[in-house]
Amino acid sequence: MKTRLSLLFVALLLLPGCDWFDSVDDVTISTNLTMDIPVAVTGTGKSAALNTKIAVYNFSVSQDLSLADNEDVEPYLQKIKSIDIKSLHVTVTGLTSGQTINTISLSVTGVGTICSQTNITSTSNTFTPQIDAELLKQAEDKFRSEKKITVTVAGSTNAIMTFTVNLDFETDIVANALD
Repeated sequence: MKTRLSLLFVALLLLPGCDWFDSVDDVTISTNLTMDIPVAVTGTGKSAALNTKIAVYNFSVSQDLSLADNEDVEPYLQKIKSIDIKSLHVTVTGLTSGQTINTISLSVTGVGTICSQTNITSTSNTFTPQIDAELLKQAEDKFRSEKKITVTVAGSTNAIMTFTVNLDFETDIVANALD
């Protein structure tokens, strides 16, 4: 009877099986992946409409965000199992009174445009966009497989100007600590 009870107990322990043992050495790294993208809007403006005299200046700048640049993640770079982007916070700095970013779009190479925002000024310069779940999943998968993403900031302004776009991705990264 004791043998049967012992076998039943061992069987119950093994039911969760390999999945439980596989995740026992996982570590979750909650970190912020941040980047600053400097933008210099130059050149001649184009008329926004044929019957107006409002100038529009276009810009487009791309930059890589690498997991290797984050000191919390770097030791686990080759052991990453999943990446969960919880949110994205965008802050634009360097705008002065009268300067307006008419439109701004953020896109990830191989994924597409993840968000857009309009009418950014020196007083309304921070936003937390809602990103489509499927696009977010694609960006997470790209991050995990390539260990980096390329972000493009593009849009238009009302004048020649320089500013910086700060992106702050709040993430949870699961890695295998012992492999």
